[in-house]
Amino acid sequence: MLAALSLLAACAPQGGGSNGGDISGQVSLGSSIPQGGTGGVVSKPVLERGLSFAVGKMAGLATEQDFVVGELIVRFRPGAVPRRDATMMANGLELSLVRDLGLENTRLLRAAVRDKEATLELLKSFKSRSDVLYAQLNYIRHAFKTPDDEFYPLQWHYPAMNLPQAWDLETGTSSAVTVAVIDTGILSGHPDFTGKLLPGYDFISNPSMANDGDGRDNDPEDPGDEPGGQGSYHGSHVAGTVAAATNEGKGVAGVSWGAKILPVRVLGVGGGTDADIIDGILWSAGLSVSGVPANPNPAQVINMSLGGSGKCSDLPLWQDAVNKAGAKGSIIVAAAGNENEDASGFIPASCSGVITVGATETRGYRSPYSNYGARIDVMAPGGDTSVDRNGDGYADGVLSPIRRDSDGVYIWAFYQGTSMASPHVAGLVALMKSKKPSLTHSEALAILKQTARPLSATACQRPSASDCGAGLVDAAAALQAPSGPPGSLKGTQLFACYYLAESDSCDPGKSQTLTLSQDGSSAPYKFSGLSGGDYVIYGLKDVNKNGSLDAGDYLGFYRQDGQVALVKPGASGVNFTLELVTGASASKALERLQSLRR
Repeated sequence: MLAALSLLAACAPQGGGSNGGDISGQVSLGSSIPQGGTGGVVSKPVLERGLSFAVGKMAGLATEQDFVVGELIVRFRPGAVPRRDATMMANGLELSLVRDLGLENTRLLRAAVRDKEATLELLKSFKSRSDVLYAQLNYIRHAFKTPDDEFYPLQWHYPAMNLPQAWDLETGTSSAVTVAVIDTGILSGHPDFTGKLLPGYDFISNPSMANDGDGRDNDPEDPGDEPGGQGSYHGSHVAGTVAAATNEGKGVAGVSWGAKILPVRVLGVGGGTDADIIDGILWSAGLSVSGVPANPNPAQVINMSLGGSGKCSDLPLWQDAVNKAGAKGSIIVAAAGNENEDASGFIPASCSGVITVGATETRGYRSPYSNYGARIDVMAPGGDTSVDRNGDGYADGVLSPIRRDSDGVYIWAFYQGTSMASPHVAGLVALMKSKKPSLTHSEALAILKQTARPLSATACQRPSASDCGAGLVDAAAALQAPSGPPGSLKGTQLFACYYLAESDSCDPGKSQTLTLSQDGSSAPYKFSGLSGGDYVIYGLKDVNKNGSLDAGDYLGFYRQDGQVALVKPGASGVNFTLELVTGASASKALERLQSLRR
């Protein structure tokens, strides 16, 4: 997309000359956008002098709620309120007055019925009455779902991403989801992993690095990565965030209450090798690894809270492994890194096909250590243990299971890092996958971006807010999003921008706009009656309907040889695609569009 934003004046116009006429072609969704819909048509051209595009908001629809059988709340029209001693009848049933409500002319009524169907019929009857302004069921509301785990009140990081609201929609138990945690292994005896673990594997080849007396085997138990000292038990801490045993009165809560953990041990004393990690990725996804038994529980989600310096483009082994795991259907989530540097210089954060996660602290600011830049997709809570801003008496880290090596007691500890942020997103993806088992990587990424809460440049602690990707994930919004991202052209606006070379901008008086009105992943278009001259043809869709071009929206220009091309009336076959706008490209794309609209 950035290539499409190069200078327009350098491009030779295509078309029939200086006279006016039509420009037509085909617009399609690019490979970065999940396809959907059943075909598209173009509405009648509409001239919008400011080249602005219409946006709007749709009210959220409540999910089906429980209600009190036999009760209705009814507001009568002024002057039509029945006497308190009057007999009210509906569907052959007598309704009694329970009480007047605080709203004017509003009463709570009750009928002697025993089932919801009869109550709904009563509601229908009252809605049709001429003396009634409105009638509704007496819904039963509940507090947002809150687990009863002992230390949940210290898990500030869950409300930060709206998890309590999300758990009202999905706890991860609708369908089984397996999350592979590729890390230091697992503390299988920790009480927060009771009933949560699947048979994993230890991929560490070097016995001294493994610290368990042997090389590869089917035991992913974490013996500690600091011989003679306190182990980090990093993998257990990460796994606890993804899916610790939840709502059972002890320990901490996990993001997904229903997900199962597949522990894959690749890191030991001093870290882990690429060869071992790559095998761990492939095996986790259900691919064959030489000398290792087949994985009977391929992971739908893979978390990698690990990495090091290097670019994925320079290390094709990593990209190949990610590609193969992705092709098997695994959605891969990776930590951005903790160097306060550009994430594009780190593995696996820089790989395409992974959801790269930066870290935030209690205020919603980027954590001071978190990597940043164009490769960040979203942010999630990672903490900052140097402070106690929330005043709970503990360092502002992420709380999760480990073991105290001095006496072998299983405990919980506050850690900080993008390693802690990544499993928040992996757990959220598991919730999304539980709700919609067919969820793909591209769908998950699009939903996460479209529903994230953008960080300002101040909160991102960078000159540009785009260095923090689409922003802080919002679990409730992600689960309320459509079953798939709006991968159709419906609502896309197409622009024929009459190009003024001297000012590098558009003349709104000679420009036209079309709006695509039906679903589809490809549609014809035609601008009619254009004035003679040069035009820039482009399209955009404000997917999240916030009135701004940002990450998760769609944008595309007609291009030739990678550059935006000028088109003259009389041209046909002016075909182009829309691509997903990322956090990295949004600000530059918006700047370019604003320059055209001067």
